[in-house]
Amino acid sequence: MAAVLTACGGGEQKPPEQPTFHVGGSIAGLSGNLTLQLNGAESLTRSTNGPFSFEAPVEDQSSYQVTITTPPPEQDCTLQGATGKVSGSDVSSVQVTCAQRTYSLGGTVTGLNGTLQLRIEGGETLSVSANGPFTFQTKLPKGGSYSVTVATQPRGHRCAITSGSGTVAGNVTSITATCTPWFDLTSFQAATVVIGQSAFTGSVANQGGPVGPASVDSPWGNPVLAGGKLYFSDLGSNRILGFNGVPAQNGASANFVLGQPDFTSATARSGRSGVSSPEGLSSDGTRLAIADKANSRVLLFNTLPSSTAAEPDLVIGQPDFTTNTPKCGATFLSIPEDVSLSHGKLVVADSANSRVLIWNTLPTTSGVAADLVLGQSSFTTCTGNDANGDGTRDATPTASTLFNPAGVWTDGTHLLVADTDNNRVLLWNQFPTTNAQPADVVLGQPDFTSRAAATTATGMNSPYNVNSTGQQIFVSEYQNSRVTVWNQFPTTNGAAADGVLGQPDFTSKNRGDPSTGTTPSARSLYQPSGLLLAAPQVLVTDYGNNRILVFESR
Repeated sequence: MAAVLTACGGGEQKPPEQPTFHVGGSIAGLSGNLTLQLNGAESLTRSTNGPFSFEAPVEDQSSYQVTITTPPPEQDCTLQGATGKVSGSDVSSVQVTCAQRTYSLGGTVTGLNGTLQLRIEGGETLSVSANGPFTFQTKLPKGGSYSVTVATQPRGHRCAITSGSGTVAGNVTSITATCTPWFDLTSFQAATVVIGQSAFTGSVANQGGPVGPASVDSPWGNPVLAGGKLYFSDLGSNRILGFNGVPAQNGASANFVLGQPDFTSATARSGRSGVSSPEGLSSDGTRLAIADKANSRVLLFNTLPSSTAAEPDLVIGQPDFTTNTPKCGATFLSIPEDVSLSHGKLVVADSANSRVLIWNTLPTTSGVAADLVLGQSSFTTCTGNDANGDGTRDATPTASTLFNPAGVWTDGTHLLVADTDNNRVLLWNQFPTTNAQPADVVLGQPDFTSRAAATTATGMNSPYNVNSTGQQIFVSEYQNSRVTVWNQFPTTNGAAADGVLGQPDFTSKNRGDPSTGTTPSARSLYQPSGLLLAAPQVLVTDYGNNRILVFESR
């Protein structure tokens, strides 16, 4: 029976074997060793370009997947056609393309306000309009050299590059662009906007009418731009005008007023809600300080005021808000004309006491005593140019005396004082730490013992206020009817100014434009008394023309 069955083919039969095929393709751009893997099993290493094929066959209709397990050093390789199903023939469509690995170039921008253009030398230019990280689109190979520079500075700023060049070893993230305000102005430049007058030719107080939100009467001192609000002192109307930003149109109306209950009141007032002949203002970005001159005090707001008749939190120079007696002492002031609120310090130009008072930490209660005094040998001597403190004015000033100083500025390191009646500006290169500490450099005079007024690039006549970017210095010269500009902090006495606003040259002190008249123009000044540096704009308090001028940096 078995023989019969065998003869008839009745035994078990094997299924036909599936045909098998090979998987492969081609390699391009390879430089080095590349290892590929098929279906997670067989590995294939190649070091040359051209066709490749895995040895292990793959059955027909089976899936395949080719992956890269080890790329060549400093190359990135990509796959095309790396997955699929075998369909009756060898697979030769897997494409491996290799290219040299490249790395990004970038870093961080700080202090930017505007648009900065950075350039890779000989290549891409990148526009940056926000602080924070930046990255060029251009990528470079390992070992490649790079150099990044500023192609175009933002308006009203100057940006410096650090770590801007080197050799690529990986992604570059260390390039730093640090931007600081820098004003590129031309001498006798015209302003673009006027506040307090409807046109540049107007000069009458309150535009010849009653006090109101668009009128100004004898503005004085340094304005402030903080928290998006513009503040300036309208001395003749005994008030501070507040704007929601720097106006872009002539004759703009204020949005709120401090020191008065409304826009139509102008009477000198004391107490917590009033001011009398206010002058210089200052802010650290959070607080606002007002030199309330005729009340012999400084008013301090712990938060930036933004509504009419807002009241201050503290008073300095008097024991309380109801007292306004001028005195000489560590806790008193007499006719203060300016204040600087910066880097945790409070500095006051105590003008009638011919001194500068310094609080090393911001007061938290009213009436606290100052920590330091400059211009006097002690807190109880208050005569101008009195080096020995005997109460008698000396024939000449010194590096440690003052005579009716009216302006102060500090960045926490440098200190500038407009020593008005000595016709000079004093510079301390390091913030003073001792009473009566002498200044390091004098501007406006050839030495510390001279005080004559002059109308030259090296002389001054009644400098009433000073402001700085930390690099440039701006001085408003009341009797010279001009603003003088130094583009760097001088290291020698009597250094010449680099530029001038309000006059065609350093030897003119005209009131009007043309010089033969008294009518103002967009480029003339008459007895300027204050400055605001708010890049890209410079605001000048043009006291004699009852207006504020807005200049634009290029």
